[in-house]
Amino acid sequence: MDPQLTSQIVPIEEIRQIEECLARLVEDTSGNYVLLLDKSGQVIASQGDANRQDITALGALIAGTFASSREVAKLLREKDFRSMFTQGVRDNIFLALVEDQWILCIIFNKGTHIGLVKVLTKKATDALAQVLERVRETHKAREDVLGSSFRTSMEDTIDLLFRD
Repeated sequence: MDPQLTSQIVPIEEIRQIEECLARLVEDTSGNYVLLLDKSGQVIASQGDANRQDITALGALIAGTFASSREVAKLLREKDFRSMFTQGVRDNIFLALVEDQWILCIIFNKGTHIGLVKVLTKKATDALAQVLERVRETHKAREDVLGSSFRTSMEDTIDLLFRD
């Protein structure tokens, strides 16, 4: 399985920082709402006016959109596409990758200039990349501790089973 699609536990302190970053992005862009997703489409955090059921479905669809864009990029001999813009009649969607693992999605109306959204989204993705790095470090430390504990426990169990 792709390690980027596996679930990582995001500690509460990092969730708080993520939510602050998303709230600032919604406020500064006058966006409708912002979602942070993992590449499988699971919603990590959201801010703004969004129906919870809608964002779950939206998360899955956005992840699918990004997956298909990766395939388009391959056909065009690009590594990938880092961002995507979808323009609607009333609302627009801007998507940006965060360190190839998370997807930042902002939904905003016609009154918001796309240039402002791009600049502020870049600022947000940089901040979120730092949070993601801390999450990765925490995840790796937990794996190291659990791996070591499991190995020790297994050795002790084997010793008990086969002692003379």
